[in-house]
Amino acid sequence: MPGEFVESKIQELVKQKDWRRLKEILSGWPSPDVADLFENIRVEEAVILFRLLHKQQAASVFSEVESNKQMALLQEMSNEHVRDIISELSPDDRTELFEELPGEITQRLLNLLSSDIRRESLELLGYPEESVGRLMTPEYVAIRPHWTIEQALEHIHRYGRDAETIHITYVVDEKWHLLDDIPLRRLILADPEQKVESLMDKRFVSISAHEDQEKAIELTKRYNLFALPVIDSENVLLGIVTVDDILDVLEEEVTEDIQKGASIFPL
Repeated sequence: MPGEFVESKIQELVKQKDWRRLKEILSGWPSPDVADLFENIRVEEAVILFRLLHKQQAASVFSEVESNKQMALLQEMSNEHVRDIISELSPDDRTELFEELPGEITQRLLNLLSSDIRRESLELLGYPEESVGRLMTPEYVAIRPHWTIEQALEHIHRYGRDAETIHITYVVDEKWHLLDDIPLRRLILADPEQKVESLMDKRFVSISAHEDQEKAIELTKRYNLFALPVIDSENVLLGIVTVDDILDVLEEEVTEDIQKGASIFPL
């Protein structure tokens, strides 16, 4: 466990906002030691340090900390104070300093946030301003390949009410890697004793959370989709982005452009 001197040094670097030095120090620490440090510092400080960890180390540290600390970390990530600290950095520095969060942690954070603050808080995950990641929602239904059709339909019936769309159901493995998408119609018409994997053709369209929103529009048009599954760099399903969400953002941008034009050229 890190000693008091080390912890005080870390806290001093946090006060100085020397994020590069902190990232360098923590990258050499074993995950249990980082987890111990997190247990002994303020949660806001722990969040910032957590965002400095590279993806694999972040996942390992997260699994080491107590469950109540896990929840505190996730909830604090949507805190205005943390948002202010991250926003002080230039976009280039932010990209260089803060690593992509593990998919499981991103999923948990998305599910913690209410829909009205989710879009604003997604900035904390490091997604560019006009990226798909800023629009994604966790309100989808996922099933497992080894389930029977009957089990899958029971799951959809139980959780589908809160989903953004149930026209398409996503198939994922135990680590939430996206394996396929299956239209609800195919599930309904299949034999209840069949396995979900028997319906899979593994021909699906997905999009990276870091991809531009215009790419999402292009894909939805090209393939006539209601929604696109959003994945991270390891093909973990993070959420979905719907056509309606994308069009809403475009409409807001067009309205803003018109208003700006009106202010420049008054009647």
